Amino acid sequence: MRSLLRTTAFGVVMIVSPLAAQILTRPTQFGVMGGVTAPIGLLRDATATGWNAGVLLNIGVPLIPVSIRIDAQVHHLGGNGFSISCTFTPGGSGFCPEPIEMRIIDGTANLVYTFPGMLPAKFYLIAGAGIYGERAHSDDGGNVYETRTKFGLNAGAGMKLQLGSLGGFVEVRYHNVIHGSDIGDYAIRSPQVKSLQFVPISAGVVF
Repeated sequence: MRSLLRTTAFGVVMIVSPLAAQILTRPTQFGVMGGVTAPIGLLRDATATGWNAGVLLNIGVPLIPVSIRIDAQVHHLGGNGFSISCTFTPGGSGFCPEPIEMRIIDGTANLVYTFPGMLPAKFYLIAGAGIYGERAHSDDGGNVYETRTKFGLNAGAGMKLQLGSLGGFVEVRYHNVIHGSDIGDYAIRSPQVKSLQFVPISAGVVF
């Protein structure tokens, strides 16, 4: 009987220990990140690959491989060297000579699903929504700035490594800022831009 009890107790410990470890390694975490941001779609008509930097707050959910992540990130896209036509307001148009630069500041709330495993390195998926503040800068014999605030969606994937309370990650995400009839965007191929799209590739540290 005692042998059976010891065996049962050992089995319970073996089952509960990984769950307890997951709880202990999923506290609220802060982090910083940075990397490169590539414009895609019509945004490539006006801007070139730039940089990004940001901060994050990760809130763990006990017993399940899902966490909540809140990000604030700034993206800076430089001009690509071409003179292009652009539109900032519904029905309006203008000419924006190079250089053209765009700054995008986003604040997003996301769900993160981490695939379970015994190794410290784990693959994860991330998706969410948020607000994007855009500021476009052109130089036509002077400084011209236009700003817009829009709603957008994002989704991506990454790999993270957790060692105690310190961790790191590398991820790629796709952002789609929804414009509707209000353009706030640059394009050569279409004056009726419906969305602004870009892909940041970032590395970060959480603690």
